[in-house]
Amino acid sequence: MKTAKVTLAGVTYYLVFDGEAMFTLRDIYGGTQLALEAIEPDTREGFAATCAIAALLAERGELLRRRLGYDPGAIPEKDDFLLMVRPFEIVELKRAIMTAIELGYGREVTTPGDEIDEGLAELNQKKTR
Repeated sequence: MKTAKVTLAGVTYYLVFDGEAMFTLRDIYGGTQLALEAIEPDTREGFAATCAIAALLAERGELLRRRLGYDPGAIPEKDDFLLMVRPFEIVELKRAIMTAIELGYGREVTTPGDEIDEGLAELNQKKTR
């Protein structure tokens, strides 16, 4: 699973948008798009929403890291972000949230490196003639 890495006040967080995060955002904001709209304004409320969503995604990231065998780190809370995010880091944090959501909705499609679909290659050759 891909994560959005963000470093704030010298601490690195890995934001993960998984199924649990998606349903939590639905419960709180009414959907992912509405959550993104909540962080958009440059207001106190927008900042609070940004910190709340960052805390949720950072929690999911930390739980994933633990599951993968990494040393446990702290699970941040909304108040941690409210206290440590400096004004010039707000935009970076919003971008990390958007990246995490984009990665969460994306699909990772892998194909074995040496396998070739001969039928598809032949069809493509016919098209170029």
